[in-house]
Amino acid sequence: MPAVAADATAPPSSRSSERACPRCRRPQSAFPALVTSSNALPRCPDHGLPFVDLRDGSDPLLGTTIAGRFTILGRLGRGSMGAVYRARQEAVGRDVALKLVRRDRAHDPETKGRFEREARAISALVSPHTVTAFDFGEAEDGSWFLAMEMLEGETVGERLRRVGRLDWYDALRFTRDALRSLAEAHSKGIIHRDLKPDNLFLSRALSNPGSEHELCKVLDFGIAKWSRDDDPEKIDQLETQAGTVFGTPRYMSPEQAQGTPLDPRSDLYSLGVLLYQMLSGRAPFVDDDAVVVMARHIKDPPPRFDTIKPEVKVPEAVEALVWRVLAKSPADRPATADQMIVELDAVEASVRALESGPRSTLIAREKPAFPTQRALLGAAACAFVALLLVAAFGPRRAPRSHPSGPTARIVLPSESDPATHAVSEVESAPLASLNPVENSTPLPAVDSPPAPSGVPVGKRVSRPHGVSKPPLQKKGNERYGRFE
Repeated sequence: MPAVAADATAPPSSRSSERACPRCRRPQSAFPALVTSSNALPRCPDHGLPFVDLRDGSDPLLGTTIAGRFTILGRLGRGSMGAVYRARQEAVGRDVALKLVRRDRAHDPETKGRFEREARAISALVSPHTVTAFDFGEAEDGSWFLAMEMLEGETVGERLRRVGRLDWYDALRFTRDALRSLAEAHSKGIIHRDLKPDNLFLSRALSNPGSEHELCKVLDFGIAKWSRDDDPEKIDQLETQAGTVFGTPRYMSPEQAQGTPLDPRSDLYSLGVLLYQMLSGRAPFVDDDAVVVMARHIKDPPPRFDTIKPEVKVPEAVEALVWRVLAKSPADRPATADQMIVELDAVEASVRALESGPRSTLIAREKPAFPTQRALLGAAACAFVALLLVAAFGPRRAPRSHPSGPTARIVLPSESDPATHAVSEVESAPLASLNPVENSTPLPAVDSPPAPSGVPVGKRVSRPHGVSKPPLQKKGNERYGRFE
C-alpha cells in the first residue's frame, strides 16, 4: 500500500500554512480579537467552523468532526483505501493522526479485516517503541477510523533518502529500539511481516527539559499475523491459503518469500535487512523484478559491505552480527528479539572498547611496515641536496660504492580498477510491495542452504520460468503505514 506521508522533517510551525475557515477561506489572522480556551479549537466567528489547513484544496472532510470527538484539521496523505488526517480530540486537547478508510471500501471483507488487524495489534502493544493507538471504530457514515499518536520526525526511509546511510552506532540504536517493540509483539503472538524503512519512524521526543532525542517506533501492523489466535473469525480468508506471500519483497525472509509458516525469527531477518541498509545505504538484494529479489533472498548470501561500498567501514563485530541475522535458516539466527538485543549490546560494547583503547597501541597497530611514499621522496630530496653540497665544497675523494637503500612500492587505487568500485544503489523508494489481496504471489519452495562462513557477492538469479514480471510501482514517502 502506498503510504501516506507529510513533510515530517520540519517542525509543525514551519511546514503548515496559516489555517483558514474551510467555508469562507478567511485566515485566522483576520480575526485578531478571537479568544479561545486552551483545549478548544479557534473557530470562524461567521460560520462556526474550525480553522484548518487548506493546502490540500477542497477536501470535504476538513473541518468536520468524526465519531463526535475528532475534528479534522488537515490531511497528511492519502491512498486508494482512504487517507490519514491531522485531527484534534478537543475533550483532552490532543492532536492525533486519524486514519480513515473510505466509505465505499469500508465493507470490503479484506479491507475491513486488515484494518481491524492493525487496530487490534497496536492496541495490544504498550511499548514506547510502537506507535500508540488511542481509539478505533466506525464513523457516522459507515467508514472506519483509527486514531493514533501524532508523530513528529521522519521515517528511516526518509532519513536514508536524505543522508544516504547511517553511522554504525545510530544503526544499532535504531535496531535496538525496533527490537524492543518486536519483543513485546512476539510475546503476544504477533508477527509484523512488513518491516521496512518506511515502517520505522524516528520520533523526536524530550528525555529531559530542553534535551531532545530520537525514539525509533515501529509502524503499520496492517498485515501482522496472529500466531496464537484461537478465533477463526479473526483470521483472513487469505490466511488459510497455503503458499500466499505477504510483505515487501526487498525485506522478506527466505521462508516468507516461499510462503511457508513463519515465526518471530522471520521479523528478525527483515530487521537484519534494514540494519544492512542503514549501514551501507542499500538493501542487500535490489532488482526491478520482485520475483528475482525474493529468489535471491532464498538462495544467495548477501554481498559483503566492502564489495558494494568500498569506502564504508563497518566494524567486524557489527558485520558478523548482520551475517548471523541474515542466515537463510531460521535456526541459525538469534532465537528471539530479546536474544538479539543481548547480542547487539555485546557487539556494541566490544566495538566501543576497541575504539577507546590506548592510542599508542592503535598507532603501533596501524604503523606501516615500509616508509610512506611522501617520506621516501623527502629523504631522497635531502640526500640529493647533501650530495650537491659535498660535490661543491667538500674534499675531492675517490668515489666509493654504497649499498642500495630500502625501496617501497606504493600501490594506489586506480579509477580503472574494477576491484575498487562497486555498484552503489541507494534506493530512492522502496520496491513495490505485493498487495496481500490483489497481488499475492506464491513462490515454489526452495531448500535454503546454510549461511556460508565467507559472504561473497550474490549472483543474479533468473526469474523462474513461466512467472510473469510484476510491474514496478514507484512509491513515495510513507507515514503511519501503507494505505491503499
